[in-house]
Amino acid sequence: MKYLIFFLALATQSALAKDRVISAGGTLTEIIYALEKQNSLVAVDQSSMYPQQATQLPQVGYYRDLAAEGVLSMRPTLLLALEGAGREQALKQIEATGVKVIHYKKPTSVNELLALIKHLGSDLDANLKAQNLITKIKKSLPTKAKTQTHNALFLLSANERGLVAAGQETVPNLLFNYAGITNIAATHKGFKAINSEVLAVSQPDFLVAPAHVVQSLGGKQAFCKQPTLRLLKAAQECQLLVMDSLLSLGMSPRIATAIQALHEYKTRL
Repeated sequence: MKYLIFFLALATQSALAKDRVISAGGTLTEIIYALEKQNSLVAVDQSSMYPQQATQLPQVGYYRDLAAEGVLSMRPTLLLALEGAGREQALKQIEATGVKVIHYKKPTSVNELLALIKHLGSDLDANLKAQNLITKIKKSLPTKAKTQTHNALFLLSANERGLVAAGQETVPNLLFNYAGITNIAATHKGFKAINSEVLAVSQPDFLVAPAHVVQSLGGKQAFCKQPTLRLLKAAQECQLLVMDSLLSLGMSPRIATAIQALHEYKTRL
């Protein structure tokens, strides 16, 4: 009997080893690594920037603009797709070849993040590790600040075409709430254009921007010197916190780290 069990175990391991998974969404990829299921990954999308090992894997483009040819060239058996992944026609073509596609809601709250981890843990046969990760995140989260001590503005864009800021129902807004920071763009929902003259009246204490946006404009000093920011004292003094893009824009297992980064920056002002 024990020999039969041994060979069944080997067969199961062999079947799992044949899984060829593509992760389309940086949040999904980070969770997969946290669950220690990265050995099944054969490719990721361009938003999968953490951990560093993920950037060494083949890429299939940006998750919102997947092409069937690029995905299928990796011979996957399973595609994990974050909400917004597409194009829709490409996903249908991929499924038509027999590749299993699982869709996941993009988390915008802590509870949704924990639900996503549980869902992924179930789909990847990592239920125990998922529960351990959920427990770890719950323990690491600080309580929400009772008072807001600073004003800030999270910018997704700050070029000649104008400013795009994070409002309500965004990850940056949630992080601000935990860190005791008033979001001066909370007059709107989502990421929307905002008038720099209006901001000149509000005057944020500091600015926050994702690293890829800052780098695209030439670095921190170049970002602060953008003409669209000229009326803001925070830009004139370059009071800018540059955050890891996935950490600041996507709900991540590192959410406590993101909150701590904001808290530490504001206390230094």
